[in-house]
Amino acid sequence: MNQTLKKHTLTESKILSESELKTMLKAIKPYMEQSLRTKRHLHYINDFYLILIGSLTGMRVSEIASVKISDIGESSIQVIGKGGKMRSVPLGRKGMSAVTDLLQIKTDVMDQPTDPNQRLFLNRNGKPFTRFSIERRFSFWKKRCGITRKINFHSLRHYYATYLLNNSFLLHEVQKMLGHSSPTTTAIYLHFTKETKARINSAL
Repeated sequence: MNQTLKKHTLTESKILSESELKTMLKAIKPYMEQSLRTKRHLHYINDFYLILIGSLTGMRVSEIASVKISDIGESSIQVIGKGGKMRSVPLGRKGMSAVTDLLQIKTDVMDQPTDPNQRLFLNRNGKPFTRFSIERRFSFWKKRCGITRKINFHSLRHYYATYLLNNSFLLHEVQKMLGHSSPTTTAIYLHFTKETKARINSAL
């Protein structure tokens, strides 16, 4: 068995499935919608969009916490990843719609600034999120949805990578989107179908 795939089997349990993602978003959505109506308990809005945008971009928790309004382009987000390396993360139609909606909500409901130097995600006190606070909110909803596996916000990154690879994206394309320096690193992080495993083995 390929050594990379041996390592991969250790990470499969940490990948958020599509059904689990839908369950989490479905659970948060009524609270988020109530916050939109009442302008109270605004943390539910952040909960919903952090998980949604995280699943649509594969950003690390530190990256999504650091995104500024000025980093958002017409179809992508500029991200500074590990080692200070900058990359462009495509948003796609759903991602762009989510970011556009959140920016409007920040103005209309949350009364938060949207000038270029401000963070995309600010907590209910108008302060930037920490990695710990984002992980804590993810853990809250994970437990509320009855998900007992040891997954965290990074599991959204696994989900994103898996989705791309299982929808005909090539290894080097996924590697670029994730900001990995090596295709081997990307292979370790992904959950592959049998068909994809054969393609990965030939690429390595």
